[in-house]
Amino acid sequence: MNRFLMSVMVAMLVTCSAASADDASVQVLEKECETAREVKLKPLRNAEIARCKAEPKSDAAYCERYWSDYGDAKRLPNGTMQPRLFDDLAECVVAEEARRKLR
Repeated sequence: MNRFLMSVMVAMLVTCSAASADDASVQVLEKECETAREVKLKPLRNAEIARCKAEPKSDAAYCERYWSDYGDAKRLPNGTMQPRLFDDLAECVVAEEARRKLR
């Protein structure tokens, strides 16, 4: 009985370490996706901030705060979600597929 319990524990340990290694690789892919998205979003975000600051009687701190999450997913007034921008980049598609396979 004791040997059986030990073999089950070893099998669980191997399975858990393989799953954590897979999770780590998915996290790397997701980080690459976020980096690629940020490269595309930064000029658009900066343009919106500049446009906001150029308006008469605008507050620079408000403009930066308001547009800081430009491109992220957000809930719309009707309750639906607006998807985040540039989620269709190749890096993001690969990361999403890897996350699905991990589940």
